[in-house]
Amino acid sequence: MINKKLQEDLVEFDDSPALEDRAMMSERAVQGIPLAIEAVIGRTRLTVSQISKLHQNDTIHLDRNFGEPVDLKVNGMVIGRGEIVFDESSNAVGIKIIEITPIVQR
Repeated sequence: MINKKLQEDLVEFDDSPALEDRAMMSERAVQGIPLAIEAVIGRTRLTVSQISKLHQNDTIHLDRNFGEPVDLKVNGMVIGRGEIVFDESSNAVGIKIIEITPIVQR
C-alpha cells in the first residue's frame, strides 16, 4: 500500500494525445517522407559481351511498343501506369497518370 503522504504528492500527467490523435500525427509524419518514383519504359536482357560492344547511336530494343503505357514504381513495386508526355513550354518529359493501383492491393 502506498504511503498516504506519497500518494498525495503524486501528480497524474495525462498530457499524451489520445490514440486517434497519435495515429493522425503518425500519418501526417509519414505523408512527408520523400519517395523516388520510377517510370519504366521497358526492359531487355543483354549479355556482358553484348553490352561491351555497344557504341554511340546503337539501339537497344525493349519489350514494349512505342505508345504503350509505362509502369510507375516506388521501391520496386508497381503503383500505377502512365503515358509519356512532352511539355513544350518547359521542354520536359513527364508521365500522365492513367491508372493507380489501390493501396489495399499493394
